Amino acid sequence: MDTAGRYRILAGPGSPYSHKMRGVMRYRRIPHDWVIQLGGFDGNAKHGELLATGKRLLPVVQFPDGAYWNDSTPIIHVLEERHTGRSVLPPSPAEQFLARLIDDFADEWLSVLLMAFRWTSDEDVAFCARRQMHGWLGAVSEDVLAAAIGRFSARQQMVRSIIGGGNEAAREVYEDHYKAFLDIMETGLSQRMFLFGERPSIADFGLYGMLSQFVVDPTPSRLLRERAVRTFQWVQSTDDLSGHDGEWATTRTPGEAVKALVRLAGRSFLPMMLANARALAEGEKLVRFSVDGVTLTSMAMPYKRACWLWLKQMFAALPEAERESLHPLLDEAGFRSALVFAPGEAERVPAFGMM
Repeated sequence: MDTAGRYRILAGPGSPYSHKMRGVMRYRRIPHDWVIQLGGFDGNAKHGELLATGKRLLPVVQFPDGAYWNDSTPIIHVLEERHTGRSVLPPSPAEQFLARLIDDFADEWLSVLLMAFRWTSDEDVAFCARRQMHGWLGAVSEDVLAAAIGRFSARQQMVRSIIGGGNEAAREVYEDHYKAFLDIMETGLSQRMFLFGERPSIADFGLYGMLSQFVVDPTPSRLLRERAVRTFQWVQSTDDLSGHDGEWATTRTPGEAVKALVRLAGRSFLPMMLANARALAEGEKLVRFSVDGVTLTSMAMPYKRACWLWLKQMFAALPEAERESLHPLLDEAGFRSALVFAPGEAERVPAFGMM
């Protein structure tokens, strides 16, 4: 494998997954370039190299051999195979599973909160659309920028509804879950700097990616500054950990922050993933799921089903003792029975890999 050259992260100025990817590469000291292609996105459509990659999502990572790839979590695993040292996978299989579960919780559920905040209130929409389109277009006239802002706002509000962040009746639920997440982070950071010790894991970078945007957007930033100053500074520190050295925790028992995040995921991420899988199995396009008694709706997404099946596959592959060590926490959070393959399901898991 060609690991001698540099990687390129074709990123977006407001993309949490782009920042997640850069954070991992900085920590692991993997040579890379951060590229935001000016004019590559006009608020609705891709242009230039971004269009030519044939990839739908950001970031697009170009490997040293020139190939373009998507999907931050599988890319992180491939980088573990290609580059030694400073791994972001915790030492034990059980911890690696919990780290992946939290990473998926960040990618799939915290992104719903991000979009709900970002594209609902007039203040958030105005700021987020303007700052991101300036990041994409650079020095353009106000007329050009305003037209792009209009396209982008309309597009993103549609995306917000597609992923489950468009329910006005759920506004209190979104805010309550965000505050609960911040409180877990704040308490955890009084005990250790990262979830599995004094060095970051894939889970930490998944959370960091979302927080890199929560600290910027008006409403979530205001809430964060009011109740989670440790977390605010943690985001600044985690942005570049290339000079950080630390060790994994000496005990393999999950810390309190890990357990609290898994319990929070059981209230939100779990019902969303189960409802999505059920809708697809029944041929339904619309997903309905309940979070804290409030019904949310989204479009059925095959990729979410793949993520859920990959978690099931990872759980099934754990050594028996490692899997049993997780039973109390997973029972408490509601995950244990949900993670067991249905008959014939294990044979239908798509290959885990980059897109």
